[in-house]
Amino acid sequence: MSIENRSVKLYCPVCGNDYYLSLDNEINNISEATDDTRIQCTDCKSVFTKAELMEANQDIINANIEEVEQEMVKEIENRIKKIFR
Repeated sequence: MSIENRSVKLYCPVCGNDYYLSLDNEINNISEATDDTRIQCTDCKSVFTKAELMEANQDIINANIEEVEQEMVKEIENRIKKIFR
């Protein structure tokens, strides 16, 4: 997956589901929502704000950031190697 198109699934901290409904606004993707948008888990019906859901998934988000950083370093190394060939 390219770095530009990377997305991170946010899991419900109660049941682990990754499908949600927006209670406040019509949105196509959680990334479009503002931090105070209320989001409801489709399985357990728990309600969180986007900010709360992101906080609960911070470990997953951080792991993905680290992975992207490693991929970027490898890409830069490969480009530098090609320049000096």
